[in-house]
Amino acid sequence: MGEAVFKEIGQNIVLHRRLRGINQINCAAKAGIGVGMLSKIERGIGVEKVPLATYIKIAEALNLSFFDLLRRTEVTVKSICVSKKK
Repeated sequence: MGEAVFKEIGQNIVLHRRLRGINQINCAAKAGIGVGMLSKIERGIGVEKVPLATYIKIAEALNLSFFDLLRRTEVTVKSICVSKKK
Protein backbone atom coordinates (compact mmCIF):
# COMPACT_ATOMS: atom_id res chain seq x y z
CA MET A 1 0.00 0.00 0.00
CA GLY A 2 1.13 3.51 -0.71
CA GLU A 3 1.79 6.29 1.75
CA ALA A 4 -1.45 8.05 0.78
CA VAL A 5 -3.48 4.98 1.74
CA PHE A 6 -1.89 4.84 5.20
CA LYS A 7 -2.57 8.54 5.71
CA GLU A 8 -6.21 8.13 4.68
CA ILE A 9 -6.69 5.21 7.05
CA GLY A 10 -5.10 7.29 9.81
CA GLN A 11 -7.43 10.19 9.07
CA ASN A 12 -10.40 7.84 9.24
CA ILE A 13 -9.23 6.58 12.62
CA VAL A 14 -9.00 10.16 13.91
CA LEU A 15 -12.42 10.96 12.46
CA HIS A 16 -14.18 7.99 14.04
CA ARG A 17 -12.31 8.41 17.33
CA ARG A 18 -13.33 12.07 17.60
CA LEU A 19 -16.91 11.36 16.54
CA ARG A 20 -17.10 8.97 19.50
CA GLY A 21 -15.43 11.42 21.90
CA ILE A 22 -12.55 9.02 22.57
CA ASN A 23 -9.07 10.41 23.18
CA GLN A 24 -5.88 8.74 21.99
CA ILE A 25 -5.03 7.39 25.44
CA ASN A 26 -8.33 5.54 25.83
CA CYS A 27 -8.40 4.33 22.24
CA ALA A 28 -4.86 2.98 22.48
CA ALA A 29 -5.65 1.25 25.77
CA LYS A 30 -8.77 -0.38 24.33
CA ALA A 31 -6.77 -1.55 21.30
CA GLY A 32 -3.91 -2.81 23.47
CA ILE A 33 -1.28 -0.63 21.80
CA GLY A 34 0.84 2.31 22.90
CA VAL A 35 -0.28 5.90 22.45
CA GLY A 36 2.86 6.59 20.41
CA MET A 37 1.96 3.79 18.01
CA LEU A 38 -1.61 5.08 17.65
CA SER A 39 -0.28 8.57 16.99
CA LYS A 40 1.99 7.27 14.23
CA ILE A 41 -0.83 5.26 12.69
CA GLU A 42 -3.16 8.27 12.75
CA ARG A 43 -0.50 10.35 10.97
CA GLY A 44 0.34 7.54 8.57
CA ILE A 45 4.02 7.84 9.42
CA GLY A 46 6.35 4.84 9.62
CA VAL A 47 3.51 2.33 9.56
CA GLU A 48 4.48 0.16 6.60
CA LYS A 49 5.26 -2.78 8.89
CA VAL A 50 2.37 -2.40 11.34
CA PRO A 51 0.50 -5.71 11.37
CA LEU A 52 -3.03 -5.83 10.00
CA ALA A 53 -4.10 -7.18 13.39
CA THR A 54 -3.21 -3.80 14.94
CA TYR A 55 -5.58 -1.98 12.59
CA ILE A 56 -8.28 -4.54 13.37
CA LYS A 57 -7.78 -3.95 17.12
CA ILE A 58 -8.12 -0.19 16.61
CA ALA A 59 -11.29 -0.69 14.58
CA GLU A 60 -12.72 -2.93 17.29
CA ALA A 61 -11.82 -0.36 19.95
CA LEU A 62 -13.95 2.10 17.96
CA ASN A 63 -16.76 -0.45 17.44
CA LEU A 64 -16.04 -0.55 13.71
CA SER A 65 -15.04 -3.16 11.20
CA PHE A 66 -11.61 -2.93 9.62
CA PHE A 67 -13.36 -2.11 6.34
CA ASP A 68 -14.91 1.00 7.92
CA LEU A 69 -11.37 2.36 8.29
CA LEU A 70 -10.84 1.92 4.55
CA ARG A 71 -13.97 3.75 3.44
CA ARG A 72 -13.77 7.33 2.30
CA THR A 73 -16.01 9.62 4.29
CA GLU A 74 -17.70 12.89 3.41
CA VAL A 75 -17.07 14.34 6.84
CA THR A 76 -13.59 15.62 7.56
CA VAL A 77 -11.71 15.85 10.83
CA LYS A 78 -11.45 19.62 10.37
CA SER A 79 -15.24 19.99 10.11
CA ILE A 80 -15.67 18.02 13.34
CA CYS A 81 -13.24 20.29 15.18
CA VAL A 82 -15.02 23.41 13.86
CA SER A 83 -18.49 22.11 14.78
CA LYS A 84 -17.37 21.28 18.34
CA LYS A 85 -16.17 24.87 18.87
CA LYS A 86 -19.62 26.34 18.10
